[in-house]
Amino acid sequence: MADEENKNEVTQSNNTVGNGDIAGRDVNKPTIINIGRVSAGGKSQLEILYDKLEQERQNSLIFSDMVDELLHFKSYAANTEIIGLEKKLENGNRLNYLNFAERAKEKFTKKLLKNEHSETAQHIFAFLLAKVYSRFENNIYPRLNEGHPEEYINQLVDEFIVKPIEDLLGSNLLHIYEDEINGMIYFLMGNCHIKWN
Repeated sequence: MADEENKNEVTQSNNTVGNGDIAGRDVNKPTIINIGRVSAGGKSQLEILYDKLEQERQNSLIFSDMVDELLHFKSYAANTEIIGLEKKLENGNRLNYLNFAERAKEKFTKKLLKNEHSETAQHIFAFLLAKVYSRFENNIYPRLNEGHPEEYINQLVDEFIVKPIEDLLGSNLLHIYEDEINGMIYFLMGNCHIKWN
């Protein structure tokens, strides 16, 4: 009976390991999952841009032109009536979000301006804005006129935009936070690329 009680007892001494694991019982290792498009070397598109951004910072490279993709989102969309953010929110029955929308948009815009001299940072912002734009148009906009409650639409924004963008950010070298991801929505709205009605 004493032998059965000691089956889980492990005794070790003078163990060395050069490369690998040493354990008295189970070894559990977390699974690493890449999110986003994976390119050669197992890095996502955003991770490759982060590497380039880090190199730019180390070499103090200054870039003065605006990347075309980002320029597209910074400009007003063609063939749209230019009205203020407040009126756009009012048209979409979301005027109660005006204070948050203005602050989030301003915070994101400041971060965008702070990094405008980095070509790589511009590519990162263009990549993220394109994701927000596409996800909004494909997953949020079609639901807006179906009579869903405001809370449901907010859940869709969180599910299809905020959380996936947070996951994509990885090491998040530009320190983009949840309110700034929402700020991207209002930035795009302010430039007439998306609307709430």
